[in-house]
Amino acid sequence: MNISNVGGFLCQIANIILILYSLIFSSESTEDAISGVSYMFWLAAHGNSLLFAATCGVVVNHMVC
Repeated sequence: MNISNVGGFLCQIANIILILYSLIFSSESTEDAISGVSYMFWLAAHGNSLLFAATCGVVVNHMVC
């Protein structure tokens, strides 16, 4: 269970880094409003899932201790 939690956490961090890289260094990623909103939606979704994974890890750690 710990390995899958860490794997999911690292994949979410990698996705957030890739999205931020695309937003900052790729000007064609935000050429029109639809793609800009799409990038912001995925950034928010990955941030939310990262927060959820971290919260679940804290709850599991609290229950084990």
